[in-house]
Amino acid sequence: MTGSVKMKGKTVEEAITMALQVLGKTRDEVDVKVLSEAEGGVLGVFGGKEAEVEVSPRLPMGEEARTVVQEILDKMGFMTLVSIKTEEGDTVNLDIKGEDMGRIIGRAGSSIDSLQYLASLILSKKHAKRVRVLVDAEGYREKRQKMVTQDAEVVARDVEKTGKEKAMPPMSAADRRIVHMYIQESFPGLTSYSRGEGSGRQTIIAPKGSEPTA
Repeated sequence: MTGSVKMKGKTVEEAITMALQVLGKTRDEVDVKVLSEAEGGVLGVFGGKEAEVEVSPRLPMGEEARTVVQEILDKMGFMTLVSIKTEEGDTVNLDIKGEDMGRIIGRAGSSIDSLQYLASLILSKKHAKRVRVLVDAEGYREKRQKMVTQDAEVVARDVEKTGKEKAMPPMSAADRRIVHMYIQESFPGLTSYSRGEGSGRQTIIAPKGSEPTA
């Protein structure tokens, strides 16, 4: 059985147990919503009320993430279709197609970064563990990575030439991560670190060994 089941019992646990038997699932394979707690009647006999629960088979993490992002976009009034690109453990890659992609992506990816942060937060809280939801739209992530690495290369070449550190313009945490990985993989004689706070936080590219120790 694949749909949700509503079940009553003398206690919440009894109702859950009976629902699991109907669904043929274990406790770890379902989500439980308690509709009402049991209430004792007069002298424990008359007028009592049974507990009621709704038990639903748990969706795979990828489908759950897709549903969360789709519902957020639907409530915001966007005409989109969210699909699963890849799913590996607790990391899910999603892709968005539809209208108003510019608004969904936002300036320098600010909106789509917020969307994936919110989806990750919702699922991490629900499952009490770190769930990473990565969201892309019209190949934005690949295009953004290419642009950021091109800018980082220009700065890195200048640092190699002058031997002096140089700061890149303030950027998002996602873009800073791209720069750090690129410098580590492509410039063995250089290093990178972040400096500053909030929206003014920058990535510094410097000769290896000259980065702050604190």
